[in-house]
Amino acid sequence: MARIPSFEPVAIVGDKPRLVAEIASLFTRSRRYLPIIDGPRLTRPDWSNEVIRRANALKVAQSRRVITADLPADAFRSLSENSLDGTFIAVRSSEEAQAALKGWTKGPSERLVWGSNNLGVGLLLARRSKKSLQTTEGLSPTTTFISNGTHLLIVCETGDDLAEVTASNLAFATDAAFLTIPQLPDSERDEWLEQIYALGSGGNASRRFAAIRDRVRGRLPNIEFSRYKQVLFITKGFPWGIAVPECPTTHMFAYPDFGRSIVEGLSAASHPATSARTALLIQPEQIAGSEIEHIAASLEKNRTLVRLQVGPSATVLNVRMLIETVAFDIIVLSTHAGDVPGQRITYEFTDSEGIARRLVIDEAVGFGYDPTTDKVLVETFSRFHELDGIDWTNSVAKANLYVGTAITSWSAMGGILEREKYKVAREEIPRVNGSMALRMFDHVWIPNMHGFPPDCAPIVFNNACSSWHRLSKCFMFAGASTYIGTLFPVTEYEAQEVGNSIFQKELGAPMPTALWSSQNRVYEGQDRRPYAMHGLPFCSIQLNTIDSVAYLSNQYTRAIADCGRKAETTAFREIRENFLRYRDFLIKDSEHLARFVRS
Repeated sequence: MARIPSFEPVAIVGDKPRLVAEIASLFTRSRRYLPIIDGPRLTRPDWSNEVIRRANALKVAQSRRVITADLPADAFRSLSENSLDGTFIAVRSSEEAQAALKGWTKGPSERLVWGSNNLGVGLLLARRSKKSLQTTEGLSPTTTFISNGTHLLIVCETGDDLAEVTASNLAFATDAAFLTIPQLPDSERDEWLEQIYALGSGGNASRRFAAIRDRVRGRLPNIEFSRYKQVLFITKGFPWGIAVPECPTTHMFAYPDFGRSIVEGLSAASHPATSARTALLIQPEQIAGSEIEHIAASLEKNRTLVRLQVGPSATVLNVRMLIETVAFDIIVLSTHAGDVPGQRITYEFTDSEGIARRLVIDEAVGFGYDPTTDKVLVETFSRFHELDGIDWTNSVAKANLYVGTAITSWSAMGGILEREKYKVAREEIPRVNGSMALRMFDHVWIPNMHGFPPDCAPIVFNNACSSWHRLSKCFMFAGASTYIGTLFPVTEYEAQEVGNSIFQKELGAPMPTALWSSQNRVYEGQDRRPYAMHGLPFCSIQLNTIDSVAYLSNQYTRAIADCGRKAETTAFREIRENFLRYRDFLIKDSEHLARFVRS
């Protein structure tokens, strides 16, 4: 397995791939990971969360100097306003960066001249030859593969230059081989994913899956993947690993927050003692059999403090609040999942530019009752269907569509009630594509998480049918270090067998290897491989050596105090009510830990 690199004390935040690559080439120490993070998207309604996530990642990496590579002034201010003087340095060129980094790194004296494309390969070649990268407007060499041992191969889908630079940076820090592959067109990716989602659980599904797998393999170069102990795919959204069953594979999303996810994943993997302090096992009793009981027994032998939410306790509200407020290192879900029915709603409005717009949205709704407030928690999933008569998924037609402020104007309308006056039509539809809800005891839960509790990067095993779709991106965006889900329906028997294998026979192994070995064991001689993993290849579940009760008690105390403090300092009523709700939930929930201590 690849050795986990340590962090450089310097980080780069920027959105201009050429400049970021040139600055990164100044760092040539082996087995050191240089954090590269994209700038906060300040035009988003949740722009403050964008800033907080990046600030937290820089804190995790213990970055003592942060080079912002030609960031806009407002982005620089938002990131640096609470930092120590001199931590953040704004630069507009690699020469300015070299001057700002004097004493932090000794830049190479020789240069590698490279074009404006294929930057990931150019950066890796420059750093391994201890040369600084100098980019030009010309075309780069067409090299796509750089060999380096067999412990790890990083495969990066092209089309996002900053993602290629970030993936190259990870390959350098891990001494990995590096391969770039052509980007899968969005239309083809969506078509293949839809075909995978539509597979059933019988023998015919296995044959159809094998046919898709073979088509995907045809898009990969003729590489002997079996030579490698692990393969990491950097993907725009397709699980390329299905085409490489001969070795352990995992994935990372190229967007959003790729650089931040690497930092948090490396940090989690670097502290194996924190991999199994606490576990949350969820079984709403929606299926006849479950692996939860066996997983719980195995984790308890591992000295992990296990929290079970079974049957009536596994409500939408309880599960959501536990995941968002209590620090769990392992989360296992055993239930049903899938896209749910909803409505297709048409809105007519005038955007902020004075343009009349017609926007069609597919919307799914989930509910959870809160008995303490007698209120209903409403969660929605919205998917753009059409704008001004143009199908939102038609990339060719959209190229000529002026979007302008249509989407931001719609977002600024507010919630469901505020948008009601702009609705001109609605119809029931049997499925909202991409809604991916999890069946809880009382209703369906549509996860839309912004983050997990502080210092928490859980390993998530979602053993529900088709639970890879959307939910992998949702949980990874929230900060999970590992996410394992299914690409298409699985039977209760195979779900139990794979779950038991990962948490019993393969406990302690790197998660990609644990999943690969488990699927080989359960599906021996079959084409069927329904499970896929996201996350870095280093994470594993290790024997717990920490006093879990004391740890969790401290987490409750800190979280309760933090929620109370934030409720007192915010000027917004809705935010204050939310933090008070979190605080009250944590106070009540901490009684579970107190009962455990008494027993």
